Amino acid sequence: MPRPATLPELQAHYGERYRWLLLLSVMIGTMASIMSSTIVNVAIPDMSHHFTLGQERAQWVSSGFMVAVTVSMLTTPWLLGRYGYRRTYASCMLLLMAGGVVGGFANNFGLVLGARVAEGLAAGVVQPIPAIIIMRAFAPHEQGRASGLFGMGVVLAPAIGPSVGGVLVDLFGWRSIFFMVVPLCLASLWMAYKYVPVTAPGGVAANRNGAGLDWRGLVLGAMGTLCLLNGMVDLHGGHGLEAALLLGSAAVLMLVFVWWQRRLA
Repeated sequence: MPRPATLPELQAHYGERYRWLLLLSVMIGTMASIMSSTIVNVAIPDMSHHFTLGQERAQWVSSGFMVAVTVSMLTTPWLLGRYGYRRTYASCMLLLMAGGVVGGFANNFGLVLGARVAEGLAAGVVQPIPAIIIMRAFAPHEQGRASGLFGMGVVLAPAIGPSVGGVLVDLFGWRSIFFMVVPLCLASLWMAYKYVPVTAPGGVAANRNGAGLDWRGLVLGAMGTLCLLNGMVDLHGGHGLEAALLLGSAAVLMLVFVWWQRRLA
């Protein structure tokens, strides 16, 4: 007998408790992705000392993650329509876990930064998914309660992240903060395989032959964000001319991005 895969099949198989199991499945992964964004901040001084980094390079451990989140979040609707909830979500959990493992074993700063970018790419795609699932799996009168419970977990994650990170760094060193996401990702993967539907939003089958990804818009958004962050860093560092050029470029790129999106609409 084939395993239930669509939302109606899963609801029929697991009964009334299914929607809460589904919510828990995506909440664990989302908490892992959010904690990975905040927990690393307490380890930056230790990483800076280990790799002999200046402040401007060290801040990219956090900034690189946030840039990746910002850019990859734009791809979530396309990925869900092309690959469905389960495959998209599980792939992001695998990427988040791989970033944690690579970052934990990295022996140079380039690998650490690459691992953080990988974690950010995964986190950006994952974070919009629970809101979509709540709208689909819960009746209108239950959506407020489900959103409240999910929001509690989402708020808790960044609150406890620095505290947990501080304990881990004191006991085991900065590498331990990367490994922290691994058990959460494994738990989320197991639950996703059982409870997350394979279908795309709207209950339709995933369509790999659908519209292509808007690469131009994605590149414009990424370049605009990078220029903005680098401009802010240069402004803080007293490099007025470089900051003005980067911030001006960011403004132009964002205007072009808005124009391009309006043209596609």
